[in-house]
Amino acid sequence: MSLFSDIKAVLTPKEIIFKDVIQESEEVYTFIFETCEPLNWEAGQHAMFVIKHTKIKKGIRPFSIASSPLENKIMISMKIGKQPSDYKNALLEIKSGMKMVIRGPIGGFYMDTSKPTCLIAGGIGITPFRSMIKDIVMRENDFKGKINLLYINSSGEFLYENELKTFAKDNHIKIDFFTDKEELTKSIKEIVINSKDMKYYLAGPKLMNDSIKSTLLGQYVNKKNIRVDTFLGY
Repeated sequence: MSLFSDIKAVLTPKEIIFKDVIQESEEVYTFIFETCEPLNWEAGQHAMFVIKHTKIKKGIRPFSIASSPLENKIMISMKIGKQPSDYKNALLEIKSGMKMVIRGPIGGFYMDTSKPTCLIAGGIGITPFRSMIKDIVMRENDFKGKINLLYINSSGEFLYENELKTFAKDNHIKIDFFTDKEELTKSIKEIVINSKDMKYYLAGPKLMNDSIKSTLLGQYVNKKNIRVDTFLGY
């Protein structure tokens, strides 16, 4: 994807239709939409989602798309606490059949499937990786590399946990869950030692991303092999 194609995608709004919401846990919700027209994107990209059914001051926010392009749906997940923003309140009020506007998808956070890959997720940062792995499972004959997913959440609650465990049955994919930062760091260092050509993708809170990137650089991983999900739409 080029900068030109990203700009074009942002400047070309498209309508999507709300279908359903799933409460994954006490504070995490998944919203599912259908597209009104064909929509192409790379697994892992994000888009700008615009509230249309009610008027609020900040009616647009970015979210990673958690679904694979092959699933023919748009899926986003987010934390919604006890005092949600006007935007998240509006999402909770949306009814089946109502429309939103999407600008995008955009961004360079998608996988080079020709190389072994380590995905490192923190909390709700698992969303782009669910898209990537689901896409790989659905395109299994086209994928030759190996994937390690390291997923940390100190609460012990892991979004999409049951589905991720089914993905791990694929010979290409290994998934580990962590609640302890030191155990995660230990696993990262073991992967670095055993895999010289690995590419690393980080998605989570900024402090986590910065810390893990520092660990990888300290293990002499080339910074060109580290890609970080930088937007703050969770």
